[in-house]
Amino acid sequence: MGSGSRVAPPALAGVDKAAVLLLSLGPDAATSVLRHLGEAEVRQVSQALARVRALEPEQLERVHEEFGRRLHASGVAVDGRQFARTVVTKALGDATPASGAVLAELESAGGAALTKILGDLPAAGLARVLAAEHPQIATIVLAHLGAAHASEVLACLPEDLQSDVVERLARLASVPATLVEEVGTALRAQAQALLRPAGATCGGPRVVAELMNSADKTIEARVFEQIEARNPELVSTIRNLMFTFEDCIKLDNRSLQTLLKEVAREDLLLALKTASPDLSAKIFANVSSRAAEILREDMASSGPVRLKDVEEAQLKIVAVLRELEAEGKIVVAGQGKGDVLV
Repeated sequence: MGSGSRVAPPALAGVDKAAVLLLSLGPDAATSVLRHLGEAEVRQVSQALARVRALEPEQLERVHEEFGRRLHASGVAVDGRQFARTVVTKALGDATPASGAVLAELESAGGAALTKILGDLPAAGLARVLAAEHPQIATIVLAHLGAAHASEVLACLPEDLQSDVVERLARLASVPATLVEEVGTALRAQAQALLRPAGATCGGPRVVAELMNSADKTIEARVFEQIEARNPELVSTIRNLMFTFEDCIKLDNRSLQTLLKEVAREDLLLALKTASPDLSAKIFANVSSRAAEILREDMASSGPVRLKDVEEAQLKIVAVLRELEAEGKIVVAGQGKGDVLV
C-alpha cells in the first residue's frame, strides 16, 4: 500500500456509535442523555466510551450524518415550554427580575392563544362537555374565559353544578402547567382544546365577582343562596367585589338620587374622601345645591381619617344599594342581559 493511502476506519456497532456521538456533544450534554437511560444501557454506553481512544473525522462525520437522517425521519418528542424555561433560567439566572419577566411572557403568551380558541366555542356546547367532567375541570375552563362568556357557560350548566363550580372558582389561585395541558388533551377532541397561562392567577373571588356581574340575576341569587348556606363569608367577599362605591358612577341620575336619600350623611362624607373627581361631581349634581354646599364645607373642614373607616363607609353605601336593588327601587345597569335600559 502506498504511503499516501489511508485505511478506512472500521464500521461501528450501535453502542459505539452512541459513544462517539456523546463524546462529540461534550460531558454536560452526555450526562443529560445518560439520565434517560436504564442502568444496563448506561453500563453498556459507559464501557463503549471507555474504549474510545480517538475520534476519527470520518467516523464522526458518518455518525452525525446517520443521527441526522434518523432524527429527520422519525422526529423527536420534546417539551418546548420546559426547554425554554431551562434555557432562560440558565441564561438569565434563577429567580432574577430578568428571568422572571421573560418566563411570565412565556406563560401569558400561551394563555392568550388559548383564550382566543375558547372564545369561539358556543356556550351551550362547551357546557355540555363540561357537565360530563369533574367540576374542577369546569372550574379551570371558566377561569380561562372572559367574564361574559364564562357567565353564559355557567348559565348552561346544570343547576346543581353551578354553585359547586362558582365556589371552586372563588378558591382557585393558579393552575399548574401540567394540569392545564392535561385538561387540554382530555377535552381537545370534544371542544377543540383547552389551555391557559400555566401557573398564572386565574381564579379567586374577584374573577367570580366579574363573572356574576355579567350573569343573569336569577342565577346569581340561586348560586349565592346555595353557597351562603355553606360559606357565608365567601359570598360576602364576592358581593363586596361585585359592585364598589366607585361603580356608583354607573347609576342613572334617578337611581343615584334614590340611593343618596337612604344613605347616612356621615357615611357619605367619609366615602367621598377617596372618590374620584367624576364620581364626586355626579353625586354633588344629584343633591340639592344647599346639600352640595354643606358637603363641600364639611369635607374641607374635616381632618384626616383612617382609610379603614372610609372603606367601611363605602361598603355600607354599597350594602344599601344592594337592598334597594333587591327591592326593585333602583336598577344597576349592565349587570345581566335583563338589566339593559331602553
